Amino acid sequence: MLKKDYLLAQITELAKKFAQLMQQKNEGEDITLHVDKYYANLNLSADWIVNAESDDIMRRVGDWQLVELLVKMMLEDPRFENNLSIINKARTLLFEVQELDRTYSFERIELQELIDKRLKR
Repeated sequence: MLKKDYLLAQITELAKKFAQLMQQKNEGEDITLHVDKYYANLNLSADWIVNAESDDIMRRVGDWQLVELLVKMMLEDPRFENNLSIINKARTLLFEVQELDRTYSFERIELQELIDKRLKR
C-alpha cells in the first residue's frame, strides 16, 4: 500500500508540474530547464532518453502512468519537436502504456493523433 501511495503522490505532483509547464510554454517561455527538472524527478535525462531503448525507459520509470506523463513531456520538449526518432519512441511508449492499461482514454487518442501529425510533417 505504501508503494501505491508514493506512486500516486509522484504522479499527482508530476501532473501538476506538467500543467504548469504547459502554461509556461503557452506564455512563450523557454521550458527546457523545467523539462530537465521533471526528467530528473523520474531519474532520467534528455540525453539518456535519446539513447535509451523504449524497454529500458519502461523499466526505469516503472509505472505506466508515469510513462504516459513522460510521453507528454517528450512531445512538449522543444529539443524533440522535430526529432523523428524521439517521436517514434514516444509512440512506442504510448503503445506500451495502452497495452498495460486497457482502459479507453480520449487523452491517449489525442496523444496518438498528435504523434501521427508530427510524423507526417
